[in-house]
Amino acid sequence: MISWIAAFLGEIFIISEELKFYKKKKEQRAYEKANKLPKKRMFSPLTQAFVIVPIIVFATSFLFYSFVKPVQQERDTKDTLRSLSYLLHQDKEHNGVYPENISELSRKNPIYGDMTIDSWQQGIMYQKTENGTSYTLVSIGKDGILNTADDITMSPVD
Repeated sequence: MISWIAAFLGEIFIISEELKFYKKKKEQRAYEKANKLPKKRMFSPLTQAFVIVPIIVFATSFLFYSFVKPVQQERDTKDTLRSLSYLLHQDKEHNGVYPENISELSRKNPIYGDMTIDSWQQGIMYQKTENGTSYTLVSIGKDGILNTADDITMSPVD
């Protein structure tokens, strides 16, 4: 009931704004004709809304995908690496050694999903040390190139 009333009042507002606009436009045209001026370009409130709203939506989307999305992807990748680190620690406590590859962890813990890829759909690299007492996890980041500034690396904190 309330939404119907709000929609009705919104329509009344739009109609009243359009009527005010056309009255103002008529006065402007009479003034221009009386003073032999060129016609001034005028846009109705609805036209303005149909132009301005898509521009705002586009700008907001652009800002999101340019600034917010990369930060979120980095945060999600760090969370994935932390989860992997936790699972690796748990696996070492249970088996005495770290696993040979991280795909073993995904099979043992299906609730976590595929933890072998990062937020940029790049494979996470796992390297166990020769003596098996430590490891390194590396996400090669957005650029997909190893040993660049956007790489995210994690090792155990023993």
